[in-house]
Amino acid sequence: MSDERERLTCHFFVAAALLLCAYIVMYRVTGQGLMSHSVYDAYTRQAVSWWAGRADLPGNVSWLEIAEFGGRYYVSFPPFPSVVQFLLVPFFGLNTPDNLVNTLFGFGAFVLVYRYLRRRGQGELTAALIALLMVPGSNLFYLSVTGWVWFSAQTQAFFFSVLAVYLMDSPKRAAWAFSFLCLGCAFACRPFNVVYAPLLAYMLHQKLDDGRGAVRTLARCVPYMLPLAAAGALVGAYNFVRFGNFLEFGHNYLPEFQSAEQFSLSYLPANFLEILKLPGSEPTFWPRFNGTLFFLVNPAWVLMAASLCRGRFGLKKLVYALCLMVHVVLTLCHRTMGGWQFGARYMVDMLPFMLVVIGDDERYRGPIRAGIVAAPAVLAAVGVAVNIWGALWFYTQTPA
Repeated sequence: MSDERERLTCHFFVAAALLLCAYIVMYRVTGQGLMSHSVYDAYTRQAVSWWAGRADLPGNVSWLEIAEFGGRYYVSFPPFPSVVQFLLVPFFGLNTPDNLVNTLFGFGAFVLVYRYLRRRGQGELTAALIALLMVPGSNLFYLSVTGWVWFSAQTQAFFFSVLAVYLMDSPKRAAWAFSFLCLGCAFACRPFNVVYAPLLAYMLHQKLDDGRGAVRTLARCVPYMLPLAAAGALVGAYNFVRFGNFLEFGHNYLPEFQSAEQFSLSYLPANFLEILKLPGSEPTFWPRFNGTLFFLVNPAWVLMAASLCRGRFGLKKLVYALCLMVHVVLTLCHRTMGGWQFGARYMVDMLPFMLVVIGDDERYRGPIRAGIVAAPAVLAAVGVAVNIWGALWFYTQTPA
């Protein structure tokens, strides 16, 4: 696979211009400037505390989900986005441009999706359409408009998950180790993303398999996977320093989880129905709480399902499908499906690794045929229209 395939072409620039225009419109609608700072800035506050040599916050912040433990206050989310803010605090103090940072991560994911699909041999037009489908055509679009603490974690997890997929497809061995490091970064934003480690491990195993036995090949995989283990150890140690528990991020110490479990299988049936709610089922048209029909607001699910069902269902597809099912079940076992929102934002977390299946779909390789391009074109058009509409609806009701 030649690097020439990843060259950015006119199809990419037209699609990128559409995304940038959509971002500009949203910035105008929300009234936020290019270097503006979000008030939902838990990650910036945590970074400021790190510069002061402490893991806790100076005090509670009523409009953020702050955990109280042992008489101290802590950010109740996985910590990686604060690493990004940590680098900015010396220059901006508490007023970091976190909205722009999140938008750049969203745009970066768009670029990576395009380059990955071109590397996999897909046509320029098809790659541009699927990149549109994955970013402005999904709930990632409205998540990447602002730097809200909840949205920063999801957008950065999306970016690093796409980067993990992209790097694992590289011919360079060093990139394979960085792929697992990126998965570690995604885990430190959205912990459930780690369920795709077996998929990356399988892809790595295929690259290193020299025919001398599965066990020997697996042993050769271990050094490449150490960055993920190191990231997990660091996150666990940080949790232990704050809460005395390697697995505790802080949510269990929020008031809402004092009277109910954060995770339970009993939540699954009701949560599944939440993400099937139809637009128009509430007076506001778009359901406001816990989700909307997930494959309407994230139509990449439809494209993935078509690619998964087409052709031979080999071991790679099986590993992916199992990882996806685990991810979905874990997500549906959470007490809520994201609270106040547009769309079904928790279902965005599954999109990046769909690229593994979509990228292998032979239909999208070779000469452009109208019948083949029609599916990603229609899905991208629907996704972009729905998500720009939804972003406008959401942010005109909820000041950014």
